[in-house]
Amino acid sequence: MFDHALASASERVEDLGTVALISRRDFDERVTFRFRARVPCLEYFSLLIENALLLRTHRGGRLYVGFEKLSRMEPVVDRYMRIADISERVYVFGEPDWKPPRHPNLRVVKLDGGLRLAREWFVVADSPSLGVALVGVDEDGFSVPVLEERTFSALKTHDPALVQSLAAAAESLIDDSFRA
Repeated sequence: MFDHALASASERVEDLGTVALISRRDFDERVTFRFRARVPCLEYFSLLIENALLLRTHRGGRLYVGFEKLSRMEPVVDRYMRIADISERVYVFGEPDWKPPRHPNLRVVKLDGGLRLAREWFVVADSPSLGVALVGVDEDGFSVPVLEERTFSALKTHDPALVQSLAAAAESLIDDSFRA
């Protein structure tokens, strides 16, 4: 997903470099940008997307979310159950080290831990009321002593064409996983 995002947005990407903090203003006003940051920055951007989805409560659209390991979803599972209540479908990707609760609008896509996709963090919201994506790749892995100190190379966009391209890429991954 991350490589696809970079390739698809190559000419339209502003590079912010390594950031310690990133603001809501950056999130809202910059259409497409890349950055390097630790986990708390990605958590903040993910929360902004999740809250925006919850505030636009109408059934529609799809959400594609990569947690690396499904257990990383556990602390926010209630929020995702609520998002699933108001979404057409929520697809959760991750290495199956934990089992999320069942929901009729939530589908789990289990990833083999050796896949690059299992090292990626992404939230792609493709709906009539919200089109935004955050995709990142873990540079450090889970061997670091403090997981929140891991560094990610990431890209955020609300460019409609790029968001739709990422949603299509996610759909392709879903199709491939169910054929295997």
